[in-house]
Amino acid sequence: MAIRRNKKAADNKFVKIQTRKAISSYGGSGSIIETPFGALMIDRFDEWPFFHFNKQDGKTFIDNSYHINDERLLQRLSHKDGFEKLEAFVYVPDNVSSSSRADIPEHINDTISASFFPKWFYCNSCKRFKHIKDWWREWELAKPNATKKEFAPPKCGVCYAKRGSKFAPELEQVRFIMSAPTGDIKEIPWERWNKAQKAVKDEDSESGSVLLDYDTLCCENPDLRYTKSTKFSDLAGISVKCMNDGCSHKGRMMNLSGLFGLRERKYFSEAELLERHEEGKESKVFFKPVIRSSNSVYYPILVSSIFLPIDKGVRNKHIEKIQRFKEKGKDAQFIYEALEEEYALEQIKKILENDNNNSYIPELEYRLYEYNFLVKNPNIDFTDEDDNLIFRKEKLENLTNYGFEQLIGLRRIKMTTVQVGYTRQEPLTNDDFFSEMDETQVLIEKKFTSKWEHKTKYLPAIESFGEGVFIALSNDKIETWITQAEKNDVFKKKINKLYTNIESHAYRSVKEKFGMTVNREHLIRFLLVHTLSHLLIKELEFLCGYPSTSLNERLFVDKNQMQGVLLYTIAGAEGSYGGLVSQATEERTLRLLKSAIHRATDCASDPICYNTEDGQGIGGLNMAACYSCTLIPENACEEFNSFLDRSLLIDEEYGFFKNLINNKS
Repeated sequence: MAIRRNKKAADNKFVKIQTRKAISSYGGSGSIIETPFGALMIDRFDEWPFFHFNKQDGKTFIDNSYHINDERLLQRLSHKDGFEKLEAFVYVPDNVSSSSRADIPEHINDTISASFFPKWFYCNSCKRFKHIKDWWREWELAKPNATKKEFAPPKCGVCYAKRGSKFAPELEQVRFIMSAPTGDIKEIPWERWNKAQKAVKDEDSESGSVLLDYDTLCCENPDLRYTKSTKFSDLAGISVKCMNDGCSHKGRMMNLSGLFGLRERKYFSEAELLERHEEGKESKVFFKPVIRSSNSVYYPILVSSIFLPIDKGVRNKHIEKIQRFKEKGKDAQFIYEALEEEYALEQIKKILENDNNNSYIPELEYRLYEYNFLVKNPNIDFTDEDDNLIFRKEKLENLTNYGFEQLIGLRRIKMTTVQVGYTRQEPLTNDDFFSEMDETQVLIEKKFTSKWEHKTKYLPAIESFGEGVFIALSNDKIETWITQAEKNDVFKKKINKLYTNIESHAYRSVKEKFGMTVNREHLIRFLLVHTLSHLLIKELEFLCGYPSTSLNERLFVDKNQMQGVLLYTIAGAEGSYGGLVSQATEERTLRLLKSAIHRATDCASDPICYNTEDGQGIGGLNMAACYSCTLIPENACEEFNSFLDRSLLIDEEYGFFKNLINNKS
């Protein structure tokens, strides 16, 4: 996949990235990605060259060759509360280097676009600190007829002019930016920083501890310097000053200590609040500084789905047609023929009988369908007609003693992942995205992937093929275990603490996960299955040599109907050529389980890790879990390494696998 850095054709400069990184937990429309040329922010989907190239009669028309086929997922998102005009998922096009130029893609228009962000750079040699457009002007003065291709990565034109073509140092990009809960992002006002003052009183700070003068600059033409001390490694060692001879503050050095106490207000007028459907909410929000690589800068909202060979649902636009036909007195047979027999006659009859529920399907309900399709499928061996789903169920004997109900080896699966939007500062779940937040909830605004927002016809997606191992635990054994474990005071104390930490957590998505009033049994079941998933992933790395970065989990857990996990890997990653699914035999899985559980009893951070009382990790959302024993790379975890506690599995008094620990059958 290639990124076009500039929008003007004459100045095209391309950067290579993996295609799947254009839609991932860390990349997508609105995200900042690190490249050899610097940090770039990916443009909206509708601004990509690929999107503009595919037009017909002045309108965007992306033909079927770019479409991803997953009718079940398309039906889930194309409804009145979601994307009612949605027609197709469009995959990010693959691309390779041309045969003549390694730095130019073979298909110029099959690219995405991005631009520098942040746009402030400094020179480590002369210490000058400027906006990228000012650096470009310096480069043009130093090198007439220069092209922007030569300016990537950006170089210091001042040093080039003084010392010649052999000395043109590359510029360094500043690390700090500002974000707001509305999803907006902006530069820190560096041209005003050298006049910054710390607030004397909290009431003078407007919710920030650093004050900036937004009315006037230090002088008409600030000539800033960005200097780094060799004595201090923190923000106190970085200073900004103006060296303009006509500046009244010339030479005054203001270090970046206190930078994260800066707040910049953004006001909304009554008309803007009305347009945003937020009447009565706070009329202002605050931008705050963050490091550009911080997780809080970008939270993508991704909807993923396992391809299942089922009857395709009726599109929203066709439902409207059916309703209009009904109003005109047409029967099901007439409508069936009018729609060119695209849907089964029975489906049309259901809609006419008002049995069709064309609304958003919540995440747990959507995954329950996948769970039941695998668990309740009567076939021992299953292969769909297009070979997108192939699995085999294993007959279990010994694993049932440890609470396993089913073990399924998926030799081939297709995963479709769609980006519907993103947020900043706080994450939202899929269910949050498709629901309205009331006035008591945090001011957090969702951003869409294109300017057409919920009216878009296309959404960017990726299609991944791979293999996996599906494990389902016994619901009866889990319920029996919870009843017995709740009699243990230590167990109850751990759950109570996590319960409290979740309820007090600032992120709405955390509270929503187990209900705004946390459902205790759901929480316990989730901790059990999620921790087991992590221990098995880590053990696959230790025992079989699979890097945990190449594995993923898909959790199936609710209050009483699902208690399973799919461990899978996608094509191109280690273990995607039959190695992972080969572990889906009872003998190998039992060996894997025993090794994982016994390894979990020995953590380098014990006894501190095991006996923690206040919780660990972000918001104290983990108990006995750290990188030495349970945590895995965040790209492999669905929950950003939260909701984990290995004691629930291995404790000799209340652990789910205590019989295994005590060497009992």
